[in-house]
Amino acid sequence: MKNFRNITLAFFALISLNSCSNDDADGQPAAVSGTTQITFDSKVGAADFALNTPFTISGQSYQFDRLRYWVSDVKLVSDKNETYALSNSFFLLEETTEIKVQDGKYTYPAQKREAIDLKDIPSGSYTKLIFSVGVDAIHNDNMSIQDGELSQLNGMTNISWMWHTSYIFSSLTGKNMTPATPVAIAVETGLNTNYRTVEITLPSALVISAGKSSKLNLNVDVEKIVKDIDLVASPKISAKTPELMTKVADNYKNTVFTVKSIE
Repeated sequence: MKNFRNITLAFFALISLNSCSNDDADGQPAAVSGTTQITFDSKVGAADFALNTPFTISGQSYQFDRLRYWVSDVKLVSDKNETYALSNSFFLLEETTEIKVQDGKYTYPAQKREAIDLKDIPSGSYTKLIFSVGVDAIHNDNMSIQDGELSQLNGMTNISWMWHTSYIFSSLTGKNMTPATPVAIAVETGLNTNYRTVEITLPSALVISAGKSSKLNLNVDVEKIVKDIDLVASPKISAKTPELMTKVADNYKNTVFTVKSIE
């Protein structure tokens, strides 16, 4: 009888231990997490974006060889108004030909990257996506802090007197092919004042749960990057044209990104 009682007690202890293992430190059920992918599908109006392909913008024919921008500080907001922030989230979205870095000592290869994968997200229904275009002041002012994908070897840094001084937040380069002699264009943003946060309210909930793959597809309209900007008069936009750079940064915040679909 004594042995039976000991076996019974051990049995219930095992059940209790197993139950506790599925709870967190407060005795509450452990949160179940899932994954999702966010795609950034580049377009020029309704056409798919491609390098070295003619596109008409404001009556001019352009061919691009580079589209690059930092997506950082990614957050998802649930239908319960709870915010999940992805730590160390610095992603370089790009479609580019190869780039010579450090006076040609290093070559950054041609790349195409239009998606980021988010892991270990608490299960739930998410109704808003928040992210920033650029690099926050802490990292931008101290390039020795290289979280996420930040690096000085990707050709997205400004160099002054042989020193890397800050990050380029976004870069769109190519040529205006309309003139008899094509004109090079370069549309860049940078500087802490042009760090922009994008907030997108989703038309339907993005549902994330364990064992289920979900996907949020965004349109990225390259034509909207240069909205209300005369590239004929100002083919080079940089820190030397601060008002135009700010206008480009505002375009990224307000008009460039829209929801394509939720899967």
